[in-house]
Amino acid sequence: MGAPCITVFLAIIIKRFSINPKTANLINNSEKGLFTINNIKTKNNRDAGILALKFDKDKVNEVFHIEVSCSITNNISETTNLDKSVSKIVEEKFDDKTITETINSYTKQFSVPKQRLKKIMVLGAVAKSRKNEIIRNFNEKEVEVIEFEDILHDVLENLDTQYYKNDIIRTLQLTKFLLLSEPTKLAKMLVNDTFSSNSRKEFLTSILDKEEIVREFKKTNTERLGAILKNSGLKPAELAEMLEQNILNKRTRGMFLKSLMEQEKTRKIVNKQNKIKKLNVPLEKFI
Repeated sequence: MGAPCITVFLAIIIKRFSINPKTANLINNSEKGLFTINNIKTKNNRDAGILALKFDKDKVNEVFHIEVSCSITNNISETTNLDKSVSKIVEEKFDDKTITETINSYTKQFSVPKQRLKKIMVLGAVAKSRKNEIIRNFNEKEVEVIEFEDILHDVLENLDTQYYKNDIIRTLQLTKFLLLSEPTKLAKMLVNDTFSSNSRKEFLTSILDKEEIVREFKKTNTERLGAILKNSGLKPAELAEMLEQNILNKRTRGMFLKSLMEQEKTRKIVNKQNKIKKLNVPLEKFI
């Protein structure tokens, strides 16, 4: 997706929030040669979605017919008959006669053949348990699925510190550089009711998969690392196996054991066990 996402995102926002489209109906992303035409209406005043035109020099190379269905709560993942629901969406959003006539009237203006027209459905809140099934159902009907969260992620990731005239893009820019860059406030957001236990677990797993994050643990004090291990739920045998398999090597095993034996509590336990062993020496050893 990358940079064109800002263009498509703007078009979606204009459509969703009824922003005055005087200067935004045709938004140009000159770097990628992508234009979006918004507020397309059929003869009977139906919303026909968004058209994104990809240019190769002065000629339209591809056309994307984009429809949006974004909701935080109600979504297609909750349907019991997925194939029927997807078919209904595709019929209403893309294959309806008035919709196709309207879209074709635009594509003819740019001399774009039908095979260059791609259908894209932007969905929000797709349940991971049904994600592959939903995408497959749409793909079978020649519709590509893009998740709104991916568009939003790409927009935020590509935003820099330049001044943006569009208020919504400007708001996202401030969110990125003032809120998300503040570790303490970001941490508070992750522990509120918006995130489930599974979401937090997935977030931490993703974070710890990044090498640069793991390297930061070198700067973490031993008390903090100890607290993490203590609350990890690892059993002693699992901790020992982890040390053996993933942390210690031939050179450090001896050093670790030596240091462990020098710890007061460990030394007391070992001495106690040695005394018990001496008391349980078989009688024949003394004969």
